[in-house]
Amino acid sequence: MNNMFNLSTVHCPKWQFEQFLTHKYSFMKGKFYTKAALLICGFGILAGAFGAHALKNVLPENDLSIFETAVKYLLFQGMGILTLSINHRHFNYRLSTALLFMLIGIILFSGSLFVLACSSLLSNLYLNWIGMITPVGGVLMIAGFMYCAFFCLSKLEETTAESKSKHNHSPRKSA
Repeated sequence: MNNMFNLSTVHCPKWQFEQFLTHKYSFMKGKFYTKAALLICGFGILAGAFGAHALKNVLPENDLSIFETAVKYLLFQGMGILTLSINHRHFNYRLSTALLFMLIGIILFSGSLFVLACSSLLSNLYLNWIGMITPVGGVLMIAGFMYCAFFCLSKLEETTAESKSKHNHSPRKSA
């Protein structure tokens, strides 16, 4: 009966960010980001078509320009996330972290711009405060690319160098 409440027999794994981002059951894998990037690009095309056809005569010129900026960044960032996420061979927690920054950044950046652009249609709501979210999203997008440039590429070079050295130092079979 006493052994039933003995906590020394319980083994709890330590929380590690690296394991969370690369665990085989984690949603933070390359396939998740590939799907997210494709959805972002698809939504960007849809929003661009909607803005060009449905909002062209409804929104003022300034708001339409803001809407177009949101669409452009959505498409560019979606392509960036897609390009980086298909690197399944070298996918690690660093790349996952960079992609997470980019994904959250584009949602905040373009999402807040879409709301700001369409705020003139929702005249009863005071939505100007959403403009404060836009720079946060921009900083996260920049941070994602900078993190990738400094940490992911250096890790990729190390991995490539290690695999080349293993290949060059492999024992040869004698005839």
